[in-house]
Amino acid sequence: MNLPLFSPSSADEAGVRAELTAAAGKLVPILAGQAEEGERLRRVSDDAAHALREAGMFRLGTPRAFGGFGAGVRTSMEVTAELALGDASAAWIAMIYTGGSLVASLMDDRARDEVWGRNPDAAVASSLTPSGGGVTTEDGDLVVSGRWGWASGIDHARWVALAIAPGAPDRPPLIALVPVEEVTVEDTWRVAGMVGTGSNTVVADGVRVPAHRTLDMGGVLAGAYAGRHVGEPRSAVAVASMLALTVVAPMLGMARAALDLALATAARKPMSLTVYERLADSPSVQLAVADAASLVDTAQLHAYRAADDLDHAAAEARQLTVAERARVRMDTAVAAIRSREAVDRLVSVSGASAFALASPLQRIWRDLGTASRHGVVNPDLGREIYGRSLLGIDAQPTFII
Repeated sequence: MNLPLFSPSSADEAGVRAELTAAAGKLVPILAGQAEEGERLRRVSDDAAHALREAGMFRLGTPRAFGGFGAGVRTSMEVTAELALGDASAAWIAMIYTGGSLVASLMDDRARDEVWGRNPDAAVASSLTPSGGGVTTEDGDLVVSGRWGWASGIDHARWVALAIAPGAPDRPPLIALVPVEEVTVEDTWRVAGMVGTGSNTVVADGVRVPAHRTLDMGGVLAGAYAGRHVGEPRSAVAVASMLALTVVAPMLGMARAALDLALATAARKPMSLTVYERLADSPSVQLAVADAASLVDTAQLHAYRAADDLDHAAAEARQLTVAERARVRMDTAVAAIRSREAVDRLVSVSGASAFALASPLQRIWRDLGTASRHGVVNPDLGREIYGRSLLGIDAQPTFII
């Protein structure tokens, strides 16, 4: 796809979305065929990563000025949801790289050229929970040491964005962009779900980061870098809201995949110890799949409403209000929990055989059960944030709003 190097109109974005979603759809059988290997390796397989890269999925967040798609929030979410129909872990790392690219794109032209000047497919992983520490040298560079967990997709990334804990209470955290070859990756990702994401631990020991590859994390969250690069509307609004919301996109795809699998099973499998020759003939199953399908719809409606809110604000180059961002957090929580509820019902409908290791449904159940408990999704916290906003309470329990 040859895309113009300017901010797309809504029509252009819709065309890009359609093409990228179609490309993602073609990857679904490939990713499904590699999912079991990804679980065995505890990372996305090389073949699956190659397929993602060749199809442009590592360029979703790369700025258009560097040959990427600079995809809007709705586009990146629909694409990664489509990928999750094949494999949730592959969709997850595509989502993570899109967010990492958004952070890297906020840096100055020198840093951006180092990342994408020769390779628009260069993937940027991230671990944005402040950790470790840094010492500023006399020439302004940062010397970084520490450990950062849950760096999804680190095995196939060229760069990693790390949140550096402040050295003093009055100093904000920094984000440092580091070549993966300059850090060590410890094999710590041993979990029940999202096994193939390879979310291992990054260790830095005195890594020197030039000043042009650092950002003030508070400034990133406050939109201080919004006007840095003309024609890149994604950077103009609510980065924290974008990063949190996009986490649910693979969950939407998992829920859809589970619904498809359950419907196929219901059409051919008898209900044990009953007169029903097919699950589909049972009124209880009919009601359950109707409920599950409605839950999937609810998740999508909330998630894509929030995505459209972000994209519309970006197109208008305006910051979302705290009330709007609080609703995005609520929509994020609703999308995650409704997706999980849908899959729980579908697993029950399909019966104990759904838990056979050969069944993709049990992997979706484990993956969604894990992913939907990510810190930025936390449903109760989302409700608290939204409730405080509705009641006019200014103080909030988290900076990710």
